[in-house]
Amino acid sequence: MMNLKINTAWSPEDDIALALSGGIDSMVLYHLLTREYKHTYRTLTVIHVNHNVRAASAEEEAYIERMTKTDGIRCETTVLNFTDGFSQDAGRVKRYEYFTLVLNRLNIKYLLMGHHQDDQYETIMQQLLTGRHLYGNLGIPAVRHAGSYTIVRPFYGISKTDIQKYQEYHKVRYFEDGSNKEDGYTRNYVRHHIIPAVKASSSLDIKQLDAVREDLNGFSDFAYDFAGDFIKKHHGRLPRKEYMQHSSVIRRYILTALLSGHDVRITRQSQNSLDELLSEGPAQTVFDAGGVKVHIEYDTFYAAHNAADTGETCISVESNGEFIYNDYHVTVNLCKSELPLTIRMKADGDKVYLKNTGTKKVSRLFIDKKIPAAERLKMPVVVNPSGIIIAVGTIYNIIEPSETRLLKITKEFNDDYPK
Repeated sequence: MMNLKINTAWSPEDDIALALSGGIDSMVLYHLLTREYKHTYRTLTVIHVNHNVRAASAEEEAYIERMTKTDGIRCETTVLNFTDGFSQDAGRVKRYEYFTLVLNRLNIKYLLMGHHQDDQYETIMQQLLTGRHLYGNLGIPAVRHAGSYTIVRPFYGISKTDIQKYQEYHKVRYFEDGSNKEDGYTRNYVRHHIIPAVKASSSLDIKQLDAVREDLNGFSDFAYDFAGDFIKKHHGRLPRKEYMQHSSVIRRYILTALLSGHDVRITRQSQNSLDELLSEGPAQTVFDAGGVKVHIEYDTFYAAHNAADTGETCISVESNGEFIYNDYHVTVNLCKSELPLTIRMKADGDKVYLKNTGTKKVSRLFIDKKIPAAERLKMPVVVNPSGIIIAVGTIYNIIEPSETRLLKITKEFNDDYPK
């Protein structure tokens, strides 16, 4: 008799739930749970999410409802709507929101998923080839705590081939999502072209990816601890010189840990930009990391909430030079009597002088220039020692450039609004 030995991380007294998509993996797992493994739990609840992007989705949902009713299994279903268009990421977010809603309502502590050994290899390969291999998240964990419940993957050590053999032997019905055959998604390309080629090679061992995952995740644990100790040692205000003495990979972990303390994560490209500023950038600047800003002040740097939240972010320019404010590059070459300048975000009541027009509120200037709302929170406002606004981003500047006098502001990234 064809059987599969699965990982049961729950006890016979526990209520469990199964995320049942209708594909071969989750349908085989359902078959096992309602037959050979029925004694391992108290109650089973099926959770099915209809993403409503395929014509066959309604039929699959109806079949799952009939099947679970016949087996006496509670079934919770929902139909999703994507007003902004469907994407893999959007589907995942809404799917997990529904999982959490059902699990909390029914007070279920374990959610089972059908990911298997081949899914593990695909995930590792995808992460390695797309630059997402650091920070302790390589691969898929067999068990993961997700707040109020725990995600368990009973097929963690079982191959796709064994699952297919079980399905054929027991004639388990399942539904095939046609999009799984397309190469448009990165994971599908890895699944169809890279993994089979590795398995077919006599000189390559696909199981070595398990060792890669274990080694890198072990290193990540060490590096995170090191980064956390470094930040704690300096009470969150980090010395630039000591930071730069570390290797580039350790610096990445330091930046990640620093921003993670504010629930922010930035891309590798953004990390490179920030690291370059800390290495070769100006004495004073501010880097926008999304939810927080990284303040670089001479020999130290730290992360703090955005000016939109605290109203505190500004730069005092006491000498000529190059400065970065959010995504803007500011070049200052003025005589001493025109300094210091203050570079800040817009404040209520700010006004500028327009020749032959008089004064105009900066907020009105933003509207006239069609500046997006989010950009208005980033755009630098430059104020002279007399409190007069002499420049607003790239849309207003009263300094006439010459060989000896210059105040130039350019936008570093994605300048897609009118000047």
